[in-house]
Amino acid sequence: MTTVKTTTIKAYEITTPKFAGDRQYEHTYDNEVLDLLLSSILRLDKAKRKFKNDTVSINLGDFRQSNDANIVEGHFITARHGVRRSQIDIETQEEVGTIESYHGVEYNVYFMIDRRTGLLLVQDDYNKVFSRKLLLSFLHTHKDIIYPYVERFNEKNNEHPFVIHKRSCYRLQTLPPIEFMDKLREFTKVKSAILTLDSNTEKDKIDVSQVLDSELEENNIEDYDLEIKIKNKTGRSMIRIFERYFESIIEQQKYDSYAIEGVLENGKTKRITPDTITRDFYAEVRYNANGEASMEDIFNRMTAIINNENPLQGKSGTPNIIPVGEDTDVEAAINRKIRSRNQDTAGQQEETI
Repeated sequence: MTTVKTTTIKAYEITTPKFAGDRQYEHTYDNEVLDLLLSSILRLDKAKRKFKNDTVSINLGDFRQSNDANIVEGHFITARHGVRRSQIDIETQEEVGTIESYHGVEYNVYFMIDRRTGLLLVQDDYNKVFSRKLLLSFLHTHKDIIYPYVERFNEKNNEHPFVIHKRSCYRLQTLPPIEFMDKLREFTKVKSAILTLDSNTEKDKIDVSQVLDSELEENNIEDYDLEIKIKNKTGRSMIRIFERYFESIIEQQKYDSYAIEGVLENGKTKRITPDTITRDFYAEVRYNANGEASMEDIFNRMTAIINNENPLQGKSGTPNIIPVGEDTDVEAAINRKIRSRNQDTAGQQEETI
């Protein structure tokens, strides 16, 4: 039986900084770096390319050119481990096996990268393992594989001069927060709104707090924040009403901070503030009887986001650089590094995050 669920797609920005004398190109993306790094990692033996700490692991399961020439795609493999647990039959509640502390349940987390802008789209991880920090740790573990490329790039661009620093040949960032009002419009229903007056605000000039302010002062409570919660008890979505209300209070700057709690398209309840908004997209995805997501649905939605809703639209590569391209010396040096890693019986990528 196939079911359709709303799946969250997380968005990140990859940059490939270049330095040219007094000029710094820190917000551009040149796809050679990440294309080469990920394709090189995939050539490592599966056990050699993993990254793990005491509780989670991540690996690269696949990386390839998509059907769109401007997009590459693949999937990460995530798992949790570290605790010995019993497996049970959900229906009978009987124990059917044991998951040892060094075992985990893997999950494929699909991703796409726009080769023009560096937009990275990642499927929400069922294991709740994938994170920007974990991916950075994984890439950092293998970064030295492409140092021959970095050295060759610096040689070819020496006269311009353009330089790639090995320590910062790429960066992975969260996207800038979207506007509060745009995020509010993503709710299907507003549950409540929270308005805050901090301890420095002259609350006796605000009608709603006069009585409370007086009562607290009588009891020698002077340093306090006042939080006002407005609950939606109508049963209606109230999106447009709260949208107009928040437009008004933001313009008047009456309150020191504000938040709103509502229901998203995926049915989850979320509280947002101007400081906690992230850039998420949503996809309608088919899941089979085994709970496995349709890779086709996920990649189709990611492709549509990249081509039609790209928040990095207009971003480009570093101007006037000389790309390395196909270079037999660089390829040979990378091959030697990969062979050395695969033959290293003591090598294990592990770190405490």
